[in-house]
Amino acid sequence: MLRSMLRVAGIATVAALVSAPALAQTGPKADEVVAFVKKAVAYVDQVGEEKAFADFSDKSSPEWIKGELYIFCHTLDGVNAAHGGNPALRGKNVLGFKDPDGLMVNQLIFEKVKAEGKGWVEYKWPNPVTNKVEPKAIYSEKVKDKYACGSGYYK
Repeated sequence: MLRSMLRVAGIATVAALVSAPALAQTGPKADEVVAFVKKAVAYVDQVGEEKAFADFSDKSSPEWIKGELYIFCHTLDGVNAAHGGNPALRGKNVLGFKDPDGLMVNQLIFEKVKAEGKGWVEYKWPNPVTNKVEPKAIYSEKVKDKYACGSGYYK
């Protein structure tokens, strides 16, 4: 009896160790985010800003909104042009947005794309899937020399 119980406990321990990494990797990762943003940038070139930004902001779009993965685009002076996570932000100035630690998140994004054309920034933000504030990494690219378009993932 004791041997059977130990065997079951051993199997359960192995199963937990094997499945834990798989469970931790349920959200998008860096390479997926970069590919998603590059696809969005190409889409802007293909269909134009007006249609692309409307499509990125359409909450029913399975192509552009995938759980915590969505596209945003801001003008480089801080006005939101598209936002899949919160379409109500369109047309609003987002320059002053801060994370819980006081980081000016959009200013970080604008500085990165203005200086390098593309890149990553990190801050803390509410995860729309878990409703918890979590570390987030954002990849953005400069588009048409007047927008920063990007997406991100929670770490």
